[in-house]
Amino acid sequence: MQQHLKDKQYYIDLYDRHTIERCRDIERIHSEPIKDPPLIDGKPPTQKMVDAISKMALEWSMMFQTGDRYLNKEEIIRKWMDTDKRKDELCETTQAPENIRCLTCRNILKPTFKNLWSEEGKEDRMFFMYDCPNQCLPRRSFFSDGEEWRPKPNPCPNCKGKLDCKDASTKEKFITEYICTNSECGYVKKTEIEKTVAKEAEFDEKFAEDRDRFCLTEEAGKKWQEEKWRLEQLGKFVDEMKEKDKARAEKLKANPKGFHLEGAGYKCAICGDGTPEGDNWYDEWGIKCLVCQKAIDEGEIPASVAKDEDSWYSKYDIESRFNIKGPTFHKWVRKGIIKPRIITRYGKGEHCQIFMLEDNKDILPPKKLTESQQGVEIIDGKEHRSTFPWYRFAGAREKVKDYKIMDQLKWVDIPKNETTQ
Repeated sequence: MQQHLKDKQYYIDLYDRHTIERCRDIERIHSEPIKDPPLIDGKPPTQKMVDAISKMALEWSMMFQTGDRYLNKEEIIRKWMDTDKRKDELCETTQAPENIRCLTCRNILKPTFKNLWSEEGKEDRMFFMYDCPNQCLPRRSFFSDGEEWRPKPNPCPNCKGKLDCKDASTKEKFITEYICTNSECGYVKKTEIEKTVAKEAEFDEKFAEDRDRFCLTEEAGKKWQEEKWRLEQLGKFVDEMKEKDKARAEKLKANPKGFHLEGAGYKCAICGDGTPEGDNWYDEWGIKCLVCQKAIDEGEIPASVAKDEDSWYSKYDIESRFNIKGPTFHKWVRKGIIKPRIITRYGKGEHCQIFMLEDNKDILPPKKLTESQQGVEIIDGKEHRSTFPWYRFAGAREKVKDYKIMDQLKWVDIPKNETTQ
């Protein structure tokens, strides 16, 4: 007869209950106020920023918790069922050790009780108790592997003599009295435990609601499985890049002036072009195509631009960050409003242009001031979080008002229902 294995739905409900408890704990932890949040740019963050970060951290934690609980569900339930099935098989098939004799009269004892014995870190085994047909005492107990169970001695804490154990339980309490057999000692100890009736599990009125929130459906679970695979591949890619960077650093020690990287498709840190095989150069400033490397060698641009991308704007940067079209850009260059550095193609013609801040002082603002940011847009009374251009944020105009490039732009106020916060 099965004593441990239950219907699969029992294990499904149990697993879902554990999932809900874990997710509730995560929500509770993230709902607690953050004490002493770290400074941002040397200043304490606003409460709105703290709340946004807390919300993002909660969503990230919950995504992994609910996703991984879904992915592990079938395997854990299978292990639970296999474990309980093995327990039932052990109970049904294990035979009691034979030829156990009474220590008093030497009669063969008969097993009168058996139970499954489980200890952490050890394999399950059966426990058998034997009674003498002559009702001699003490009884004997054995495990299925033949090991005899013996009660641990419980000496008197005063004189180390023998303690007699007496059951004095009542309807309300379990009472045990320990009395020292040494009449000169007089040690007596009484333990009392209130008898309680096992309570039924408390009704969880939000169980169904939270199961829908935290226990993923098959469709949602498969989406998470795909997303996790992409994240793992990204992690592997990052690890591979770290290894490559480490190998390049070692090779650079032996070749301090630089060297060609094997293979094709490397992206130039200056012009952004991909490089055919053999058409690249790597040194302390990073990867460049040979055209840009030649421009560095000839003094057309400093080598630092390959690593310090905040020291210059590209044509794309200017068009996208200031929301202008190609004709306007070319007009600015032609009129000298913005001053380019020309990267030639091995000294002939134009390969590309860059606009260094040191050449355009008081004209172009630092790139940090023109970076896109995360924000919330109010549309028809509803919040929509997204990435927005720098000029959509409150106070943006004030930050760049002293740079002459702003004299060339038309500033359009954003309607109230589209204000980015």
